[in-house]
Amino acid sequence: MQIFLTALATVLGGALTLALGQILVRGALEPALDLKRLIGTIASDLDFYANRFSPGTPDEQAWRDRFRKHSCSLREKLNVIVWYRFFERMFRLPPERDVLAAAAQLMGHSNRAAPPIMAAELGGRETEIKRLLRIKT
Repeated sequence: MQIFLTALATVLGGALTLALGQILVRGALEPALDLKRLIGTIASDLDFYANRFSPGTPDEQAWRDRFRKHSCSLREKLNVIVWYRFFERMFRLPPERDVLAAAAQLMGHSNRAAPPIMAAELGGRETEIKRLLRIKT
C-alpha cells in the first residue's frame, strides 16, 4: 500500500510541476520573448523602410500596413504578458508606458502625410520610437 501511495504522490507531484512550469513558460516567458522579438523586427523595419516613406510611392501601402500592424502587435503582446514589471527587469524590456507610447507613435507613423524631417539628427517619429523601445542606433 505504501508503494502505491508513494507512486501516486510522485505522479501527482510531477503532473503539478509540469502544469506550473507550462503556465510559467506559456503565460509569461514566451510572451516576454515575443515582445523582445517584435521590438527587434520594428528596429529592422524602421531602417529597411527608411527610404520608402514618401507618400505616393508604390510601396506606400505596404509600409503603412506594416507599421500599423506593429503598433497593434505591441499593444497585444503587452497585454498578454503576466507580471510585466518582473519580466521588464529580467529581459530588460522597456517600461510599459513607453511601449504604449511607442505603439501610439507607430500608429502616427503609419498615418503620416509627408516624409520625416531629416536635417540635423531629426528623424521624426523614428527617433522617438527607437528611444521608447530602447532600440540601439
